[in-house]
Amino acid sequence: MCIIAAVFTSAGQNAPSDSHAPKLNFTTHSLDYGLKIISLEDRSAPAMDLIAPGVHAAQGARTAATPESLAAGEQLLEAAIRASGGNSLQSVSGIAMTESEMLLNADGAMPRDVAWSVEYPNRCRAEVQSGGNTILQGSDGKSAWIEWQSQIRDATQMMGEMRRGVALFGGGWGLYQQALAGRIQAQSISPEEVEGKELPGVAMETDFGLIKLYFDPQTHLLTMARYESATSKGPVDSEQRWFDYRNVDGRQFAFTTTVYRDGQKYMQSMVKDLKLNPSLTDAFFEVPQPSQ
Repeated sequence: MCIIAAVFTSAGQNAPSDSHAPKLNFTTHSLDYGLKIISLEDRSAPAMDLIAPGVHAAQGARTAATPESLAAGEQLLEAAIRASGGNSLQSVSGIAMTESEMLLNADGAMPRDVAWSVEYPNRCRAEVQSGGNTILQGSDGKSAWIEWQSQIRDATQMMGEMRRGVALFGGGWGLYQQALAGRIQAQSISPEEVEGKELPGVAMETDFGLIKLYFDPQTHLLTMARYESATSKGPVDSEQRWFDYRNVDGRQFAFTTTVYRDGQKYMQSMVKDLKLNPSLTDAFFEVPQPSQ
């Protein structure tokens, strides 16, 4: 569930030492809603794709809504919200959690640990430990930044990515809060069969793009989401699945997440601890000031 918005590639020695940190360089690949892939070269780090699994650009355009599809979508979404905690979700102002992740690729498995602090609807900060490197990222809801090797870089064009990540934590709590506030609506779509079970689904147009959600027909909890992910190699089709829902103060939160890219297992994350409504200040999410 990590949403670090940069790609660091291996090539040689040290990070830039200039006093004015450069902004991230964006490639020419643009998604439909204007997002560009961030790519930053550093010559001291091993190759790491740190773009967030599972929280990226939405895939494709949905079909035109009808009164019937909107009514059916509303029923599915309402059932999912009730299953996850109903109106009690509105009293969750934020979460603090740590999770252990494993990234899988052709070069093998790469573990990383992430400490997350989130304030709904759109503020977040993460500390990522991976391969001996520490990367910080954050967003105050208006801008976004990344700090690595004492260099601070602007990542505001990745705001949509970060919003999606915040909205999907634990199986869609942030999305459900927006639905309860009347800011988004769902349209029913064709069901999908997963592991022998037919999952009813909805499509939702949000401030971070289109996303398709699929629910367990018995528990009504979010089981799967599909969207397009922005990666260092271009867009890929992604599928995110949620498991191991646990009761957290009367609400259901998924403690395990698996992400597939182009049909291949890409990442698995497991929540190690979770705290609701942590005390977080405005300054905590703001761009760090360079050390004098």
